[in-house]
Amino acid sequence: METAIYVRVSTEEQAQEGFSIRAQEQKLKDFARIKDWSIYNIYVDEGISGKNLTERPAIQKMIKAIKKGDVKNVLVFKIDRLTRSTSDLLYLTDLFNEQDCAFNSLTESIDTQTASGRMFLKIIGIFAEFERENIIERSKVGIERKIREGYAIGGHSSYGYEREKGEKIQMVNEQEAEIVREMFDMYANQGVSLTDIARRLNVRKIPTKKGGVWEATTINRMLTNCNYIGEVRHHVNDEKREYSVKGRHEAIIDKEQFDNVQRLLEKNKKISPRKYPLENNYFAGFLKCGICGYKLETHNYYGKLKDGTHSVHGHYRCSRRLVRACTASSISHKKVESAFYEYIKQIADFDIIDEIEIEEEKNQKISTQVKAYGEKYSQLEAKEREAMKLYVANEMEFDSYREIKKMVDKEKIIIDTELTKLQEMSEETTINKADIINNFRENWSLLSSGERRQVLLQSIETISLVSEKLNGSHFGTAKILDVTFTTS
Repeated sequence: METAIYVRVSTEEQAQEGFSIRAQEQKLKDFARIKDWSIYNIYVDEGISGKNLTERPAIQKMIKAIKKGDVKNVLVFKIDRLTRSTSDLLYLTDLFNEQDCAFNSLTESIDTQTASGRMFLKIIGIFAEFERENIIERSKVGIERKIREGYAIGGHSSYGYEREKGEKIQMVNEQEAEIVREMFDMYANQGVSLTDIARRLNVRKIPTKKGGVWEATTINRMLTNCNYIGEVRHHVNDEKREYSVKGRHEAIIDKEQFDNVQRLLEKNKKISPRKYPLENNYFAGFLKCGICGYKLETHNYYGKLKDGTHSVHGHYRCSRRLVRACTASSISHKKVESAFYEYIKQIADFDIIDEIEIEEEKNQKISTQVKAYGEKYSQLEAKEREAMKLYVANEMEFDSYREIKKMVDKEKIIIDTELTKLQEMSEETTINKADIINNFRENWSLLSSGERRQVLLQSIETISLVSEKLNGSHFGTAKILDVTFTTS
């Protein structure tokens, strides 16, 4: 019998309980030899928790082999090596049954080919999940206790601090701490904006903790982090549960300056107006920088006409340009508008024909499948009638007739389900790329700004573009690199 051996151990289990991948593997190999089972493959997930199936590459490979019919028996050291989740356990049990695949646990002596074995498997799974939930609860309590005692938790320290492996208290990194003090001083005493702080640091080529570039959002997170006044916070993303306590580490910023910065941040949040109406800049949210891949944001240039009236010119610029992390130029709304219209006009007609042909091919495939299922359904009904005739004529035992009837009913249910799915697929109104492009070509010039915005929302995911300078000209033109359409 082709047997798959599966072994797993998490880092914590190996350290605390002495579980060893190699020890499990050897015992399972010996057991398979005693049983005279052929070992198809050995699947190993090392240092991975058993809380779910999706994050374990080895068990996913084993499941694929079972579905292909290559594996007819699964052997594990203990049931919780396979999974600690009841729902995952039930899924695997059903999979084993569907694929006629046996399951054996060396330690618990489980055999799923018997009813008692299947029941015992489910009971063990319930207790395994219960234990996992207890571990999670104990971990949460431990984390809460550490925070209450003033220890910072997490895999890495905040900018300005360092924590050696095995150390509980974070220590000040004086070089980074000086930058932190500069940030607070620039914002509180010099009136420098979050964006400008990020730009200045990038110009000086000062990297972030992870070696990246500074963003305004990064600066904002740092200025609101009470870690810098010697406190430890918890549940940061939950306003109702968030709290902070005095930490055991040294402060970098004094509380008076920190509180002053919080007041300024709150005040600036309230007085900053929403500047850019989407109707006049209807490409907002769709544009992506063709150089760095970040989204383009809207901004306006204000001018004064000869008659004294004011004019507003919509523009788009890369969000990383302001912090000197991208070299992309600002692009006017009019140029984006022109480039988009030209892009739509220049899309080759054979692309549209391909889309139509794909749709027709899909419909033809559905029609062929419906016909095949109809023929199979007729064959099953004929088989059922023939079995009934033989049973009535006493030429077939009742048990044989019942088995045929049961098999036919099961097959008919499967066919009914598939026919329903195909019917739903054939009735779907599919919006393809060809429909969208034709709609743009025919109607775009007739639409108002608000209507264009709505059409974009329904039809477009992203528009990637760059600004190209013309030869001998100070000004550039917009060039669209790619458009991602929303199709269904």
